Amino acid sequence: MQAVVLACAAQAVYIVAYVLFKTAAARMAPVTGRHPLHAAGRFLSSPRWLAGLLVLLAGFALSAIALVTLPVAATLPAYGFGLVLLLAVGLSGFGERPTTREWLAVLVTVAAMVTAALSVLPVPDAPHRADGAALPLWKAALVFVPSLALPLWMFCVRDRPVGGRHARPLTGIAYGLGAGVLLGATEVFGQGMAMMLAAGRRTDVLTSPHPYLFLLAGVLGIGQLSIGLQRCRLTVIVTVVTVTAKTHLLLSATLLYAEPWPNETAPLTLRTAGVALAALALLT
Repeated sequence: MQAVVLACAAQAVYIVAYVLFKTAAARMAPVTGRHPLHAAGRFLSSPRWLAGLLVLLAGFALSAIALVTLPVAATLPAYGFGLVLLLAVGLSGFGERPTTREWLAVLVTVAAMVTAALSVLPVPDAPHRADGAALPLWKAALVFVPSLALPLWMFCVRDRPVGGRHARPLTGIAYGLGAGVLLGATEVFGQGMAMMLAAGRRTDVLTSPHPYLFLLAGVLGIGQLSIGLQRCRLTVIVTVVTVTAKTHLLLSATLLYAEPWPNETAPLTLRTAGVALAALALLT
């Protein structure tokens, strides 16, 4: 129960961080990923943005502690709860009004997370995972390198204003996907560090790839998120980030840490349906 409470608290903390990033970015001159040093300078000179960074790191810590004793799938309903909180904040604080399609996407997202969580009932006391300290660099690269593809495309190619007759309003889907992939990777490697610390392997953390990939993915992900929040609606960006990051976390933790994946027909069907519904939510 304590781990479930931590997972819920982590999502509430994430929402606070996203609001701080959104309000900080709104006060800045336009930033772009094509000038990363210039963008970093503006972010780091904003006290509100720095406060959001500290809050987000606290959310990562809470989430990682919860994932030491719970399977990833069991924590997903907490993030569904967070989306409800997000909608309330977007409606009341920013006057955002989701469209019918966006409401449908949120409902599908919550259904995806609940369905995936049902695949681990009853929740085991401690999942049987591989030792995080034994993670070789090549295996970490299987998760990290593909995670860079979409964000780098966003930073280098897509992040260009298009005017004139071919201009289209930015919805935030691409920004959310790019930031979600990177922040999902950040959570994966944060989980690995938490597992090592829980196992008493404190001295092995710095010699593992976890902290360095955590920092690199986190820096790029938060940068992509902040740029997207400056240009697009909070509810759209954060919904897509949440769905993408949690799906990435679930699949990557299975690959890297032998996250429990059901073998029986009914739980396996539920887990697969949860992933499929998450994809459907993004398409919607």
